[in-house]
Amino acid sequence: MKQENINNLKITSNYDTSKVSWLKSGGIAKFFSSVKNDIDLVKLISYLRQQNIPFLVIGNFSNTLIRTNGFKGMIIKLSGNYSKIILQNDDIIVGSSVQDKNFSIFCYENSITGYEFLYTIPGTIGGNIFMNAGCFGYEISNKIKKVRVLNTKSFEISEIDCKDINFQYRKGFQDKDFIILGCILKTKFSSKENIKKKINELDILRKQNQPQKVNCCGSIFKNPSKISAWELISTSVDKSFYNGAIKLSKKHSNFFENDAYIQPDKVENFLKLIEQKVFFKHKIQLEKELQIYGD
Repeated sequence: MKQENINNLKITSNYDTSKVSWLKSGGIAKFFSSVKNDIDLVKLISYLRQQNIPFLVIGNFSNTLIRTNGFKGMIIKLSGNYSKIILQNDDIIVGSSVQDKNFSIFCYENSITGYEFLYTIPGTIGGNIFMNAGCFGYEISNKIKKVRVLNTKSFEISEIDCKDINFQYRKGFQDKDFIILGCILKTKFSSKENIKKKINELDILRKQNQPQKVNCCGSIFKNPSKISAWELISTSVDKSFYNGAIKLSKKHSNFFENDAYIQPDKVENFLKLIEQKVFFKHKIQLEKELQIYGD
């Protein structure tokens, strides 16, 4: 990797995404930069647009795969001001790069309930909003008042009311020309004892049903409308199914584990085989929850 500067921002070239991917798989991004504030972000996006350089804003790399041939643009990670949490009257103002687990702990420390489920999600608030992530029957969209965004075409920063976003199951901002900068969330207060109890209950469920201490990026496929993805996979694919270093988790069929570094194209081929087996058995086409980018 080598470093350059654009508008006084440090730019890293030839960024190896496998080093930060939770699955330990990923191609090379041509450029990478960490941006700490709105002014620098607007300058950078404006420059990238002018130069016709594609860009991708990444959260925790817990649910993202860059293809084998890499990403011929810039990966941007938000930090600095985007890592702040502010409790203001009846609102919580949260930056998009705040870790889900850390935010859940903040809520516990301030006796705020409703965010216990975030303790079990290995992502960021921005990534969570981007795809309306959730677990155990909870979704982030139910807690949002407004989302603060940067329009990547007009370069304007604004706040969008939750009712105007049209959140759906695992669908938030995937088809919108916005970068999520943060959000305003609802508050509901409870005792720390009750909040801690709920966190512990959900964490136990996670440990019982999801793989631990392995290279894993969370749920791979979205649940179809009337049946869960793990049921479809478990009735279509033997749990010993293995392709190189990647395999189905024996704890949960919609989680895949990776024993060592594996080329992204082998991960994609593995997913295609799963999709084919499920379609052959159930005539249902699975849709990926894993976000895949690149050439």
